[in-house]
Amino acid sequence: MTVEYTLTIRTGSRFGAGTNAAISVALVGTEGESEQHTLDKRFHNDFEAGAEDVYTVKTRELGELLLLRFTNPGGVAGDWLLDLVRVTAGERSWYFPYHRWILSGASAEVLEGTARLPQQVRNERAASARLEQLMHRQRMYVWRPAEATAGLPGALDISQERPLPKDELYRGLTDGSYEVVIAKTLAAIKLNLPVLTKAWNGLVDIFHFFKSLELPQLSQRWKDDYEFARQAVQGISPVHIQSITALPQGLRLPEGELRGVLSPGHSLEQALAAKRIFLLDFEILEGIPMFRKVDKDGSEERRWAPAARCLLYLDDTRQLRPIAIQLGRDPEKDPVFTPNDAEHDWLAAKIFVRCSEGNTHQMVGHALRTHFVAEPFVMATMRNLPDPHPVYKLLRRHFRYTLAINEGARKGLLAEGGVFDDFIATGGPDKGHLELGKKGYQRWKLSDNKPRPDFERRGVLDPAVLPYYPYRDDALRLWDAIEEYVGGVLHHFYLSNADLAADTELQAWWADLTQRGLPVEKLPCAELKRVEDLVDILATVIFTVSVQHAAVNYLQYEHYGFVPNAPLCMRQAPPQEKGKLKAEDIIEMIPSKSQTLWQIAIGRALSSFGDDEEYLLHEGGWREDYFQEPELAVIRKRFHERLRAQLAAVKERNSQSEVPYTVLQADRIPCGITV
Repeated sequence: MTVEYTLTIRTGSRFGAGTNAAISVALVGTEGESEQHTLDKRFHNDFEAGAEDVYTVKTRELGELLLLRFTNPGGVAGDWLLDLVRVTAGERSWYFPYHRWILSGASAEVLEGTARLPQQVRNERAASARLEQLMHRQRMYVWRPAEATAGLPGALDISQERPLPKDELYRGLTDGSYEVVIAKTLAAIKLNLPVLTKAWNGLVDIFHFFKSLELPQLSQRWKDDYEFARQAVQGISPVHIQSITALPQGLRLPEGELRGVLSPGHSLEQALAAKRIFLLDFEILEGIPMFRKVDKDGSEERRWAPAARCLLYLDDTRQLRPIAIQLGRDPEKDPVFTPNDAEHDWLAAKIFVRCSEGNTHQMVGHALRTHFVAEPFVMATMRNLPDPHPVYKLLRRHFRYTLAINEGARKGLLAEGGVFDDFIATGGPDKGHLELGKKGYQRWKLSDNKPRPDFERRGVLDPAVLPYYPYRDDALRLWDAIEEYVGGVLHHFYLSNADLAADTELQAWWADLTQRGLPVEKLPCAELKRVEDLVDILATVIFTVSVQHAAVNYLQYEHYGFVPNAPLCMRQAPPQEKGKLKAEDIIEMIPSKSQTLWQIAIGRALSSFGDDEEYLLHEGGWREDYFQEPELAVIRKRFHERLRAQLAAVKERNSQSEVPYTVLQADRIPCGITV
């Protein structure tokens, strides 16, 4: 019996997605497979970027379709980005999501899209197709040798012989690539450089840099104490503030030092007991090598980012403000500065704290705890989970561009001679920034990325203790929505822990992850036996690459762009005596003209969104639709409803805030790490 199969094929919309190659297809089902059919309509330009094309294939009855085998013979503009295929035959229909490239001169088997665990696959041909897909991917996604990532998470091995897979290449758009944005920003700034004074004054001349760029809003209030404290709860690194009831060791603060700083009649001891004192502590910088380089002529360049710490006070207006800063750990050498000290002493102390925070943020809070801890999950997923696996379907959209951006960061920012060597305090010959990343990784566990336990550990979960903490309030609503969504999806497929134990593909994923990606002690369980553990792990991963990355990334231009607010290096050592600093001393401390230029450009590039960005709450729905099951559609609808409620709450709070916190709006949080 001859059957007419109608194929509706959608080509991706990315630049270069279309092809002029003579694409052909064979249909494979439970009752056999068809001959190869060339897909070519007369007087029609087939497979253009973003287009849907409909073709008819007549062949014998094939039973239930298992896969489509596409062959791309190549030619000019040969590579083809296939989004998805829908096939119908009478009342029957099948769905084949792909969202990957079929390269020139290659064939690809696109598996039918019903989500199934491996133990649910009864057909031998379907099972072999899953295995063949994984074998092909394992040749493309190879772990970097262990010695190359010693002290850091596992990563993709990239070489001239084995480049980044085309499926992982960065967006090929005019805007979006951070290298392009850096180049454009540098060009725009350099147009104004001739008007700058020869004697660089970083506190004044920086305004000239913004003649063709938007001026960060905090530039008008950066010296204000309340602004300094506000950045601790809704700035680029709002993960350090902790409630304390006793002063940290080595921070000596006689009562007279705070005369007039605390509320009338309120002692420091009373403030500590009432949980009105908070700490920012960057002790992780202790012992980290700082930039130090001697040129051929014997001149030495040095940079500093001290292991600073700062006390914040919740005053009677229920607002935070800084009350004490120590730029080191030695009570004999490192004085404690307060608002009662000279104007320039206090300003310099605050700038040093922001520098310490910036170096910690860039290498630990940002690069390590989002970018690099995500990479092992991308690798394990691509190597061990075929397209129809529900966990692959759940995770794939959240891994878009992550491997590419990580490799770009390694080469462009972190490598010897990279951009960080030019302007960050921990960069340079001694590779302090890499030591800092390794130190952060040594202390880190995946559970640290879960927001609620983190807030509890720091004593700031209760709004009665810290009333205004927008990062906390927004992150918790998003976490709860993600956890419910992930749990709903996984419990739909894993009805019991026995189902998880029987899932050979996911057990291989776990083995690969723990052997090559993350040591098992970094994870919440030693063995993957409980569905709840899997929910916990995957919810944390999705939260990390979406919400947490957004929180520590997209405010970089606002936070670092106006460089005196948060310089990433200081060119003079922290003061060890009070009352000697002058305005010109601060000018000599903060970054040079060149360092300022780089910091503005990098901050702007890393805060940019791409034209093809896909957000957690995306207008019109997600473009890449992996699940077609009606039950999953209900779960996804519930997820988006919770995200809309979160968005409404954020907008309501921001309408009453002097400085709105918008970076964790659900409709502005990319699904993954794309920059």
